[in-house]
Amino acid sequence: MSPAALASLEDQVALLLLQRQRDLGFHIFTDGEVRRATFMSDFNDAVTGMSSEATLQRTWQGADSTVATPLGVVTGKIRARRRMTAGQTAFLKARAPGAIKMTLPTPNQFPFISYKKEVSDRVYASPSELLWDIVPVIRDEVAALVAEGVAYIQIDAPRYSYYCDPKWRAFIQTEMGMDPDAALNEAIRADNACLEPAQERGATLALHLCRGNNRSQ
Repeated sequence: MSPAALASLEDQVALLLLQRQRDLGFHIFTDGEVRRATFMSDFNDAVTGMSSEATLQRTWQGADSTVATPLGVVTGKIRARRRMTAGQTAFLKARAPGAIKMTLPTPNQFPFISYKKEVSDRVYASPSELLWDIVPVIRDEVAALVAEGVAYIQIDAPRYSYYCDPKWRAFIQTEMGMDPDAALNEAIRADNACLEPAQERGATLALHLCRGNNRSQ
């Protein structure tokens, strides 16, 4: 399928989703994120310094095949080269019958997923240093969304719940060389920094905390 044909199909599906939300009596509308490869992919596509070559093969319970999940690996300095959601927002503003909600990935996913030893550490001395280069990209996107009149902004999948798990806390200590409690506090500071423009402009904020059981893994 050509990119133009794919975009046309995505538009059709998004319109069906908008109508379904309207039929159900919703007052806040999304496009279902049908244009995204993953909930994080808009960030990967909008910045420099992220390689898309790495994939993670997963076997879902009850499935006969693996699914390749595209994951970015940090190979250079993270810098924005374009907006993350401008096209999605423009589509929704022109067609949604009510207020719009836009979702963005938390910056604190990337240091754990995209920071690879002997690759990323050639550019960033630590996951924390990477985190604070990601924050301005997400923050600027939030500021652009509220300037466009997006009334609801959601940050997806901060890893706060992971810090309750003893195995995950041990991984942070042994593999990442970080204190788990300090890392949690830093993650919260990063998300707060991203959301400041929305708080200043009166947008409604949301957080999605994932229980980490995608497709019953």
